[in-house]
Amino acid sequence: MKNSPAFPRAFSLSLLAILLLSGCASMQSGSGQPTLKQTQMYVDWPMTRYRNAVAAGAVTLGEQQQVNAAYASYQSAFAAAVQAAHSNYDTTTPDNVQQLADQVVSIVSAIPY
Repeated sequence: MKNSPAFPRAFSLSLLAILLLSGCASMQSGSGQPTLKQTQMYVDWPMTRYRNAVAAGAVTLGEQQQVNAAYASYQSAFAAAVQAAHSNYDTTTPDNVQQLADQVVSIVSAIPY
């Protein structure tokens, strides 16, 4: 069953509001880069929506393979960054992790479910 067209728009606006509000702390500190915690939240929300769509049968096998590959790369880089930060999630996200996070979110966002 497909969601109404208003749902993705409302969800996107809610997610944007959350990201903007959660990004205020890093912007005030002057870094401009998100923290590991913010990056994790940035990826977790779309991945939850994606997993729900997979469970509902709304995602093709090819789309699943593409997301799984991108997400595995992101997870590996994120885990290494957390380890390098000694599990301090308030540490600035390294550029390579942010790029992989952006890639995951971009791929998931492009799936029409």
